[in-house]
Amino acid sequence: MLMLRSYFNFIWIIIIVFSLGLRDLHAQEDQKSDPDTYYQNFEEFVNVVKEIQNKYVNEVELKELMKNAYKGMLAGLDPYSQFIDSENLQELKIETEGEFDGLGIEVIIKNGFLTVLTPIVDTPAFRAGVLIGDRIIKIDGKSTRNISIREAIKLLRGEPNTKVTLTVIHEGESEHVDITINRAKIHVRSVRGARIVDEEGKIGYIAVTSFQENTIADMDSAIQDLRKQGMGSLVLDLRFNPGGLLNIARDMADKFIKKGIIVTTKGRHKSQDHEYKAHRSGTYPKFPLIILVNKGSASASEIVAGSIKDHKRGILLGTRTFGKGSVQSLIPIEDRNSALKLTTAKYYTPSGAQIDESGIEPDIKVDLTKTELKGLHAHLSRSYATDILTENGNKVSGGENKTGFVDAQLARAIDILKGTSVYAQITGEEG
Repeated sequence: MLMLRSYFNFIWIIIIVFSLGLRDLHAQEDQKSDPDTYYQNFEEFVNVVKEIQNKYVNEVELKELMKNAYKGMLAGLDPYSQFIDSENLQELKIETEGEFDGLGIEVIIKNGFLTVLTPIVDTPAFRAGVLIGDRIIKIDGKSTRNISIREAIKLLRGEPNTKVTLTVIHEGESEHVDITINRAKIHVRSVRGARIVDEEGKIGYIAVTSFQENTIADMDSAIQDLRKQGMGSLVLDLRFNPGGLLNIARDMADKFIKKGIIVTTKGRHKSQDHEYKAHRSGTYPKFPLIILVNKGSASASEIVAGSIKDHKRGILLGTRTFGKGSVQSLIPIEDRNSALKLTTAKYYTPSGAQIDESGIEPDIKVDLTKTELKGLHAHLSRSYATDILTENGNKVSGGENKTGFVDAQLARAIDILKGTSVYAQITGEEG
């Protein structure tokens, strides 16, 4: 009887939701669909639910069935839209605070596979050798086939000092490898490694690993300190930066650009269309600027990189960025303590380029071999652990450290900034 009552309650919910949706549908001036089609689709949906509940080998709770239906609907849209229940809603809040227990990787579903967007610098996953583009086929021996993002995050998270084994296939390889990682309490400090990397040229370096509420204040402080040390030009490292808050990316670009469009968002409805412009007030002096990017630079990183490139304010150096040019909105589900994380708009660079999936091509391409990429992981983990590269108390230039590793992308940026011809050719100014 309880199941029957739940079922009829469900039918009434569907009818009410459908009626409201149909009312909105009629209100749209650009209505193209026949209302009868909506009736037929809802009728089919109700019949499917009825058949599952009546004939599936095991009894299925309606609540669980509906939750899975929502997940499937959202997963079928794009890699970023998700249905988030009450438990995972709390997890999402933890993620945005920049402190959590786990491994330190950003994952997405790409072509049906759980894929590493990027490992976060100086986290257990980064130090263990998890690479950009890795396909995670198992977590502790459990297949990730048909797994959702929220389910994957639940398996990856855990108490500090507990172990998890990822079975991964590195991009471009066919054999899988097992990587065992110790979970830890991770505090993502977004601005790191600020230092003068070339004393002769007074070239500054700052790495930004995420876009959080305090990022701009931390960057201002780092820039101020570097200028006191005589900084004449800057390398801004956005490699392995998966993004973060849109408004912080806008504010960061605004620090380097005096006027003009920074980024534009366009959605299905006019309420999602926004044009963000730079302000002269608060802009840094116009010192030569090079931004390092790679495939792990996504979302908010691409907003900054795209605006700098289009305004010719600096040079992008490295490899093509990831290509996440969409905006997700968190839409609460009333009285359910759940939400939709729904893609509601796409963003465009000042020139009008839409970078979703295609990414941003750097002005100067500097590829790294797999060996060099693995070396870079180890190098950045060491340097960011102390936030400075030193050997016998002296700062090391050119990205070199005591192991003899040279960060080829940083070294190339330093070479360009030490001269003026290449910089002037791309930006139209003398460096």
